[in-house]
Amino acid sequence: MRKGAIIKLLIGIIVIGGGIGYFMFQAMQSSWSYYYSVDEFSAADSAAREHSYRLAGRVKAGTIARDLENVTLSFTLAGSEAELPVQYQGVVPDNFTEDREVVVEGRLAASGVFQADTLMTKCESKYQAKVK
Repeated sequence: MRKGAIIKLLIGIIVIGGGIGYFMFQAMQSSWSYYYSVDEFSAADSAAREHSYRLAGRVKAGTIARDLENVTLSFTLAGSEAELPVQYQGVVPDNFTEDREVVVEGRLAASGVFQADTLMTKCESKYQAKVK
């Protein structure tokens, strides 16, 4: 092969490899978020709260408020010591109830309300395999 053709081939490989690497990084970055309990998150430095987080806790009884017109759900996520108000807009899982363990993913708004993008409920122990 000629020297010019080899250089063009190498440049093409570098450009394609760089593009694929960039898209892989972007896809992985959107799924990176820190996982905390409500108590750990409440004790964390407020400067570190600018990122996306996953929080685990229980839905406090008596705090669920649904707005069916706007498909919005508000509730309080409780840990053993701390509580955090959560607002979620979207489809609510069927097994979402009071005193249920849930995991929310999102960001803390300036108002102090956690704006959840994702709401997941943890499965009950009845779904686990029985040990004989």
